[in-house]
Amino acid sequence: MIEKEYVEKAYSALSQEQKLKLALYNDFGEDAQQLFDWLNHKSNNQLIVDANPILRSDGVYYLYEDGSDELFDFVKQNKPQKAVKRIGVIMGDRSIAINLEDLPEQSLTNTQDYGNYDGYINNYDDAVADWDGKLNTEHIKQVGTGIELKDDEWIPSVAEWYLIYLNKRSINAAIKLSGGSRIKDGWYWSSTEDSATYAWLLHLDDGDLSHWHSKVSNSFYVRAVAAFH
Repeated sequence: MIEKEYVEKAYSALSQEQKLKLALYNDFGEDAQQLFDWLNHKSNNQLIVDANPILRSDGVYYLYEDGSDELFDFVKQNKPQKAVKRIGVIMGDRSIAINLEDLPEQSLTNTQDYGNYDGYINNYDDAVADWDGKLNTEHIKQVGTGIELKDDEWIPSVAEWYLIYLNKRSINAAIKLSGGSRIKDGWYWSSTEDSATYAWLLHLDDGDLSHWHSKVSNSFYVRAVAAFH
């Protein structure tokens, strides 16, 4: 029987590549080689290892056109160093990117939904816990809407709106320094739908949440958002 200390010494002498192969073989058997090849960089056949992943702290960020970002300091009011595409916000494991301008005031849909949709939320507790803005917006598009969104944009859900509302002061300050238009103290559509007739709105002055407005006949502000990973 092989002594444990010799096994440990032999294992410690292995390269990172050999250790990975061994681990994959233990877990996946004959599929290990295929998985190992997939994990290797195609251009130079070197294992990709991100030893220093970027962990961003909670806060509001300038999201630049070139894909980089910078933390905004509300106290110091640091100005952006490049052209800003959106303003990002992070709280815990939640994040979102906010456009610099509103879309025109308009109805949420241009026709009433007569389909068999199971995504309606008609009570407050569930509405404020709805983070599915992107999925909600896909349904709104299917029903029909005049809201012009880019491919990577959606209408925020109620929970996503509250994330913005909680950070509204810093977000508006960063938007202003970026040359955009602040989020107004008025009613904004969410993509959280109450029923075939109504949808939820958040008042960005006092945080009032309402669902007694027709998606088709009432016009309110729209602020598109996107992913901030």
